[in-house]
Amino acid sequence: MIENITKPVVFFKGLITRGHDRSVNIKKNILGLFVIRGLSIAISFILVPLTIHYINPTRYGIWLTLSSIIGWFGFFDIGFGNGLRNRFAEAITKGEDELARIYISTTYAILSLIITVLLVTFFCINPFINWTKILNAHAGMGRELGLLDLIVFTFFFV
Repeated sequence: MIENITKPVVFFKGLITRGHDRSVNIKKNILGLFVIRGLSIAISFILVPLTIHYINPTRYGIWLTLSSIIGWFGFFDIGFGNGLRNRFAEAITKGEDELARIYISTTYAILSLIITVLLVTFFCINPFINWTKILNAHAGMGRELGLLDLIVFTFFFV
């Protein structure tokens, strides 16, 4: 019985560790990504019922809506992430470590400037936004939603 289990393990271990160092590294990273994604899905299946049990369904719906809005903002990467990744890899490959540092610091500086402008703008307009209407919640939650949105958006920008 144990022999039947160890054969596939040995086969996959040999499959992963065979090849050039870069190929082995890529295979390990791909396998690690599958494990992390699988754990993430499993945690989501466990987290949803626990969250609904901990808070009421209305608050969970509000949280889910805010999370989706924040997720949409995540798509507005403006290309800095991919641009940095490409230029950084190019600089490291050429052995230009100082240029790679410059790319990183410049990207962080530009993103910090953009985030600061957006955060200050959000702080200014947040008191005038009717979050109960946007999130379709009852009027008694207005103050709580204003504070919650302030916290969520601030942490997102940070």
